Amino acid sequence: MAMLLQGCYETLPLQEGPPPSTVAVQLVLNDKGRDEISSMLGGAVDKVEGTVIAQNSSSYTMAVAEVYTLGGTSSKWSGEKVTIAKDGTRGYQVHRFNATKTVIVAAAITAAAVVFLVSSGLRGSGGGPPSGPPIQPGLSH
Repeated sequence: MAMLLQGCYETLPLQEGPPPSTVAVQLVLNDKGRDEISSMLGGAVDKVEGTVIAQNSSSYTMAVAEVYTLGGTSSKWSGEKVTIAKDGTRGYQVHRFNATKTVIVAAAITAAAVVFLVSSGLRGSGGGPPSGPPIQPGLSH
């Protein structure tokens, strides 16, 4: 199910400049950024996803939703506020809902379900008529 849900989202290429504050973004860290936030978020952090709630000339303050490591693992967070130096980032990526991919995934799942139901319904599970002489009501053997 998680793989199917991933099909509904896309991550846009790395952007530079100030990230939007209206959508969730992933700040992509460089070595300096990883080192500076390791005591708060853990070591080997690659990206920090969340909403930028404040920024100034030198830093971003985020409400963190998820942290991704260089090893490919991630951990969910509950909106804790973390300040990250701008020179500790390589840029940002927007992780957004993709309606087209969602429709395609939903259509594929629906088609697979219909094919399964139709093919299962056409195969009978019975073994034909019963064998042996018919049983008449009221008679015993």
